[in-house]
Amino acid sequence: MKSTSKEVLEKISKYCSNQLTLYKFNTTTLQISEKYREGRLTALEYLGELTYHYLQEEKRIQEQFKEQVTKQLKLHACLDDTEYKRGLYDALNEVLYF
Repeated sequence: MKSTSKEVLEKISKYCSNQLTLYKFNTTTLQISEKYREGRLTALEYLGELTYHYLQEEKRIQEQFKEQVTKQLKLHACLDDTEYKRGLYDALNEVLYF
């Protein structure tokens, strides 16, 4: 099964965190130049910040979705209490708790 965007971002974030630790604190066993280390750290820090940004965006999408569902509930509040309204409300309320 294909990974969700959230799963991919979390995987990238974890990878960057591990790599940052490796390149920041493993100064004696890694046989690399200081310039390479600096470039690698700069890229990993950037990627970490970028993944954090998009994970926050993903959270906002969930919140916006729930806001839209709630608006639909309020929009249909004026309907008479019928089977249709109960079915509508049941379906809308169920997805609010995913």
